[in-house]
Parts: sequence; structure tokens; C-alpha cells
Amino acid sequence: MPTKKSAAALDHSGVAPAARKVVTRSPGHTVRSINLPHLQPKAIEADSSLERDFVYLTIAFPFLKTITHQPFELNLQAGNYTPDFLIEFKDGSRAVVEVKPESKMDGFAEKLAQAEAQLQERGIEFLVAHDTLLRKDGIEERAKRIRRYAKGHYPAAEQELVLQSLQSAQHGLSFKSLVSLGAQKATILHMVSHQKLQVNSNLDIDDDSVVQLPTTFNKEGSHAIRFANWLNG
Repeated sequence: MPTKKSAAALDHSGVAPAARKVVTRSPGHTVRSINLPHLQPKAIEADSSLERDFVYLTIAFPFLKTITHQPFELNLQAGNYTPDFLIEFKDGSRAVVEVKPESKMDGFAEKLAQAEAQLQERGIEFLVAHDTLLRKDGIEERAKRIRRYAKGHYPAAEQELVLQSLQSAQHGLSFKSLVSLGAQKATILHMVSHQKLQVNSNLDIDDDSVVQLPTTFNKEGSHAIRFANWLNG
């Protein structure tokens, strides 16, 4: 079994390299492997359907760089703690995320508070993502739908049309408006899945929903802080 990376083994940035599994799985435990070659070469593991839903939601954030599952172990007074995910963003900022059903939070408050304090000392944001957030109003189904459009190839001319149209639209344009200009909705969703475009934090993708260029989203704060606000939006 590979050896866990402890806090003592962290690199100069405060984050241990993530190139191994850190939890022993029982024979009946299902681990999902999520392949996102358009974002990163290494597959992302998810130990539950809730973790899978978190990954699908997170990849819709346009400033994501990489997602690492169980990246390192922290030595805390309350005991050792292995976070679920480390998220790295395009501006170099980072966030650690614990994915946990709200009904299973009893007994974890002190450990998570200690983890947050230790991570913040290293300049890393810490978030807890509950099922009530990740599955609110069917957002997980919209995230899955967007992810499906990551595969395949879509006309370059249509993509250029969408980009040019949005460059002159400060507040974005609806899917319906972009379709009326000559783009397929599938092409627009493909661009969202590839971080060329963004939708709102609720991942609304009906015909009247607005699409924007990612640059209109990054006006203040690090990408990690913006992600925290976006995830809680």
C-alpha cells in the first residue's frame, strides 16, 4: 500500500504531491474514476456519488486548473485528517474541499476547524460542501449534462461566432440569442464544458439563461475566493 503524505512531508507551498491513493478500500467499496482529458491528464477519483457530483459541479467553474483527490494528510490535535479534494486555480490560488452529507457532520466540527486553521496559515482556502448545496434544485443534473458536451468536436466557425458576439455584450447573451445568430446550443454547451464560456452559479442552461465570457467573472479576489462564493451562490 502506498505511504500517505503527512504534514511533515509537505512541499514549500504547503501541499504534498498527490500521486497515490491514501485510503484502503474494502472489497465492496466502489471508487469512481472520472476522466477529464480536456482539463487534466490524470483521472480524478471519487469515493461516493456525492464526491462525483462535486467534481462535475466544480469543472463548470471557468478558472479551474486541476482537481486532486485525497492530496495529503494533515496531523491535527483532533487526529490525522485527509481532505477529499485539493483544487488549484489558474491564478495559483488553492482550496481544499471536504465533501460530506450534512447528516454526517456530527463529531467532525473540531477536526475540520483545526484543518481550516492549518490550511489558512498556508494561504489555502478551506470549504465544506454538503449534499444540500451540491444537489440543490437539481444542479447536479445540469452539471452532468454540461459535462457530456465536453466530448466530441464542434465547428470552429461557430465557436468563433459565439466569442465575437460575447465580446461586445458586457452582460452576456442568452442561449436563445446566440442560437439565433447561427450557433448550435450543443456548441455553446461544449464551450462551457471547456471553460471558454461560463453560465451562472446555478448552472442554468435553459434557452433564456445567460452565457458570458469568463473574463467578466474574474473582477475581484483570488480564484479560490471567487470559487467559494460561486459554489455557495
